[in-house]
Amino acid sequence: MEPHSIELPRKILMGKGVSGRMLGLCKELRIMGRPLVLADSVTKGIAGDRVFQDLRNLDARMEIVKEATIQEVARISRRAGPIDAVISVGGGSVIDVGKAVAFRKQVDFICVPTAPSHDGIISATASLLHGRKKVSVRGKMPLAIVADTKILKSAPKRLIASGYADAVSNITAVYDWKLARKKGEYYSEYAAELGMLAAKKAMRSANLIKQGSERGVRNLMEALITSSVAMTMAGSSRPASGAEHAISHVLDSMGSRALHGEQCGVASIVTACLQGQDWWKIRKALKDGGAPTTAKELGVGRQKFLQAIVKARNYRERYTILNEKNVDLKKAEKACKDTGVC
Repeated sequence: MEPHSIELPRKILMGKGVSGRMLGLCKELRIMGRPLVLADSVTKGIAGDRVFQDLRNLDARMEIVKEATIQEVARISRRAGPIDAVISVGGGSVIDVGKAVAFRKQVDFICVPTAPSHDGIISATASLLHGRKKVSVRGKMPLAIVADTKILKSAPKRLIASGYADAVSNITAVYDWKLARKKGEYYSEYAAELGMLAAKKAMRSANLIKQGSERGVRNLMEALITSSVAMTMAGSSRPASGAEHAISHVLDSMGSRALHGEQCGVASIVTACLQGQDWWKIRKALKDGGAPTTAKELGVGRQKFLQAIVKARNYRERYTILNEKNVDLKKAEKACKDTGVC
């Protein structure tokens, strides 16, 4: 077994109003100057400006992230000049760009999520567009995560449901990882159990999450962080990314406007059916949490969704149920019909 190093954040600050404690946190972490605050046009007003003002005495500067692309990372890295840390205030796009910029500049990274919309928070990789294809690039592991439940609770319900669906999809991801183990791929029982724990914790809180209660959002955030830790322990995204994520990535490349977690959730229903798992339990869990369960609810046509399933088998070199069953259009059609996905 090849060794791999495991990095985890030094600090996870979670609770109501904790985004107002950034200056004290930076001093605690010995970040004494020149932080670069990243936000997008929306999250700037939600919390970005507040964080920036709190850090003015540290000679902070701010950049607006326009898109989650390789080109945007290069642009911001050039404009940033000498910096000592990157602080991302926002959702997945802002966080991924921040990770990549921090890695390029070799400085510390702090993550301030404004929505519990995905489980890549702790991951040291960033998912960015390169042309029309999403690629994973090296990013900086967050030194700290600041999860302000007051802000997270106020996120659009669709973003919250997307994060919930992303966590639920771990069920099919772990199954696929076990399949790959039979082909000689490294497998960590502990990381797999953490991935499943994250899914189960989210599912137990489905009603609270759908209601948008602070407790529900906190439980979801804890589940997403647990999922992220599982990926860190595994040294890859395997505990949280299988055929369902490959299908989602293909949909992105085909121009889908649905959210990442939404796509993974719907794709996990079909994936579970192909795996012989209890797909109806996954579908019910997604409904209970307010997440989509059909291609139509994603805004994706039937033929496009079917094509995505077939193409996902060869999307990347990662063994999944799609390879195990050599899933073609006929098998994809049957699984979608049986589950009611499309």
